[in-house]
Amino acid sequence: MRPFALLILLAAPAFAQPNAAAILANVQKAYAQLTAIHAVATQEQTLSDGRGAVSSQIDYELAEKPPGRFRARLKGSVEAIAVSDGSTTWKALPTSKQWMKLELAAAATDDDAAEEDQPNSQPKDLHDNVARALLIRFPVIASLAERPEILKEDTLKIDGRKAVCYVLRLHIGLTQHDMWIDKDRYLVLRDVQSGPQNSTHGVLTVSIDTKFKKLATNSDVPDTVFAFEPEKKWAQVEMLVLPGEERLMLTGRPAADFTLKSLDGDSQQLSSLRGKVVVLDFWATWCPPCRAELPSIEKLNAEFAGKVQFLGVNDEDAGTVKGFLKKAGYTFPVLMDGKRQVHRTYGIRSIPVLLVIDRQGVIRQHFVGSRSQDALRSAIQSVLEQEP
Repeated sequence: MRPFALLILLAAPAFAQPNAAAILANVQKAYAQLTAIHAVATQEQTLSDGRGAVSSQIDYELAEKPPGRFRARLKGSVEAIAVSDGSTTWKALPTSKQWMKLELAAAATDDDAAEEDQPNSQPKDLHDNVARALLIRFPVIASLAERPEILKEDTLKIDGRKAVCYVLRLHIGLTQHDMWIDKDRYLVLRDVQSGPQNSTHGVLTVSIDTKFKKLATNSDVPDTVFAFEPEKKWAQVEMLVLPGEERLMLTGRPAADFTLKSLDGDSQQLSSLRGKVVVLDFWATWCPPCRAELPSIEKLNAEFAGKVQFLGVNDEDAGTVKGFLKKAGYTFPVLMDGKRQVHRTYGIRSIPVLLVIDRQGVIRQHFVGSRSQDALRSAIQSVLEQEP
């Protein structure tokens, strides 16, 4: 063999092997480019105080696919499921054999997603909780990594196939991560997190080992994942709060004041309507349950004319909303919340949401998801009949 050919062969592995920082940059890029995901994983947590250890296990499942479809499942001491096909959301507690159905669409925007990507942000519902465990935290960890190094290469079995991985060690403050990163997709297939945690009993050592059993992405995620069918013996209920879920009900609270412009450019301040019953309807043109409910809103707006002030609140661009209203023939007034300030003030994360506010400015009815015209009429009438 010629000397220069030997030199090329010896040098080839050095060029083929990226450094740890480059691998983590590819991890961030890979997660940013995901359009759909279906992941199943087991997370084992061990708490140790030096004298003994306590372990627990949680099984997770997460699927996401536009527009607005998701599936989230958590199984530990209890099992909880949340599924959406983009217009209908189902929640279930198999442990209690209960389920509920909501005509509801997610209202989160890119701004909300950016807030959730922050390391100190807190999950607000089951979907957020599961997404944090299996998806959101990995590109965040990659971006915050300190002193990353490649430990070795290893092979993991996932979804019936073998995946060759880079094994990286990195730190974020006092927390250490050993991460198995798929060499082909640059997605995390295993993460072992360890570090100290303060408690009322002193400093504990915490280890969290997340192992993926399935990780399908993009076109490999079927639409059937976003279907839901309750078991025959499960009971349908009106309200179900899943573990880790914040159910922000505003009934009985003073309505936060705001000023927004209408489609005509006129300013409307909520507090200026004191003395009248006000209906706030948070909606969007792209939201199927919102569109299904709008004919009822239009009819009730005419029915209660002079007695109730209806105000739609929409965060889209004015041209889209004007065109939609004109084509449908709707005349109820709409206020534009393009910066989503009012949506955030009222904690609107899913739509439609309808609030009925009494003459003193107190929220008396709070509907999450669409309701029948009769139900909305009864709610408005009950507030009208209260003493002024």
